[in-house]
Amino acid sequence: MNPIEVVIAGPEAVALVTLLAGGLLIVAYALRTGVPPMPTGSGIRAVMLRLLPATVDGTVYDLGSGWGGLAFALARRYPSNRVVGIELSPLPWLFARAMLMLRRYPNLEFRRAELMAASLSDAGAVVCYLMPATMRRLAPKLTAELRPGTPVVAYSFAFDGWPPDAAVLEAESGPMPVYRYTVTRAPTVTPDPGASSPAGT
Repeated sequence: MNPIEVVIAGPEAVALVTLLAGGLLIVAYALRTGVPPMPTGSGIRAVMLRLLPATVDGTVYDLGSGWGGLAFALARRYPSNRVVGIELSPLPWLFARAMLMLRRYPNLEFRRAELMAASLSDAGAVVCYLMPATMRRLAPKLTAELRPGTPVVAYSFAFDGWPPDAAVLEAESGPMPVYRYTVTRAPTVTPDPGASSPAGT
């Protein structure tokens, strides 16, 4: 009995190759960044939003914004604030940009950038859903750049060495907790070597 040969051609072949290429691209960036683009469910988003203050002073950042669901929820919650989703993986970033063109939130933008290279000094609040290795790298950056009093809300994984204000585990947020932190240390300022020298010396 001859084996059955399945031949995929035409539009089906193009779709299959596109899906495979997209999947490989997502995997490649997940390996590079250590953070797969996992979406936050509606229950997770609801708990994260409840842990944020009603008003914030500054830009609201979603670090590792992935497919954009949490960033859109933040844009609705804070219509008077600029909301910035930062994502390096190109396919989730493109998807979020496409959804933004359809939904048209004027206070929301999606920026394709490396988290550690992005300036967060104007942040009024920060949210993130990242892996432990990335959280360890991110903690010193947040301590150095964020103003005292800035709230930081993280899902699933805690920052090492940071005491949270709250750790909430509810049925709607799934099996992992949501943590809220408040930045208490002043930003680290690197002295300008020439600032203390008299002019002309």
